[in-house]
Amino acid sequence: MIYLAGFLLGGIFGITLWLYISTFIERLQTDIYSTYTALFPQNPPIFQPHFAAIQEKKCGHFFRYFFTVGSLFSVLLFTTENAFFSLWLACTLLLLWTIAYLDWQYQLISTTSCLILTALGFIGASQSFSFLILEESLQSAVIFFFVFYSIYWLAKWHYKKEAFGQGDYWLALGIGSYLPLKQLPVFLLLACLSGILFALLSQKRKAFLPFAPFLCLSSFVVWLFNYYS
Repeated sequence: MIYLAGFLLGGIFGITLWLYISTFIERLQTDIYSTYTALFPQNPPIFQPHFAAIQEKKCGHFFRYFFTVGSLFSVLLFTTENAFFSLWLACTLLLLWTIAYLDWQYQLISTTSCLILTALGFIGASQSFSFLILEESLQSAVIFFFVFYSIYWLAKWHYKKEAFGQGDYWLALGIGSYLPLKQLPVFLLLACLSGILFALLSQKRKAFLPFAPFLCLSSFVVWLFNYYS
């Protein structure tokens, strides 16, 4: 019965995730228009989102999200045998996937999602779900953030343009709340190697390769290694 409840709860999370992703660009366009009209209220332009540079992309049917996320919740509940830990872990995985997916599709990272991920990391540390105590989680998150923030400015200075996204250092803040500080080099190395490998093997060469999917993948691999070691 508890697994069925976990599946249904996961299904609700899945539908919520689908709604968030499927309306992401629409909400972004509305926010941009509202901000513009607030700054320049005289003769505001007609809102025409279909002419925007970024358009919504198909993200699949909501039934797929319902069954996939529902199954994820059930599997985690079965393997961990801890309802609260499995809920925390499932929410973390969903956030990582959402951030990676949106960055891959639109080259955009939501700061709000990264801050929620950070909060989840701190909650996990405070409730002993994480490998870190709360103090270590805070320290690791801050140092991860400043390392990536430094990389951002060094890359911008070297290439004379924004070669490293601002959202990446906010994502690093969230990921840092989960991983020990000593594993920062391993995490960064795995992310870079996976990105380089994909760029070499991919038939569709892109002028800009989103880095968030590789950061999320690397964080999951390092976390999984810690969990089973």
